[in-house]
Amino acid sequence: MNYNVIVVDDDEIILFLHHKILQSVALSEESKSFNSAKKFLDYTASLKEDKRTILLFLDVNMPVMDGWGLLDIIHDEAFTHPIEIVMVTSSVDQEDKDKAAQYSKIINFVEKPFSKTILASLNIDFD
Repeated sequence: MNYNVIVVDDDEIILFLHHKILQSVALSEESKSFNSAKKFLDYTASLKEDKRTILLFLDVNMPVMDGWGLLDIIHDEAFTHPIEIVMVTSSVDQEDKDKAAQYSKIINFVEKPFSKTILASLNIDFD
């Protein structure tokens, strides 16, 4: 599948690191990074012609609107763009994993920073 790969995290160092890891595994040379949920939503509103499925690597804990708030918007009927989400967090809280299981668009939950090994273990069809 040809994904539109996007990373949303408030930590600029993590954004840089994840972008480099995505490039190194040839997942996406043109992955996008946003440091807030609002910037991600603004970007997706501009995707009129791009019908590729979004593969979103989403941080849980962010200021203003956290990952859970963004997930609520994505799971609303008004968000119609095809999307698959990998939650990326430093949290080891089982409650976060349990909460993530309630969202149908989440395909995995991983600890950050992710690595080439973690990406390989996701079994995502990138072709």
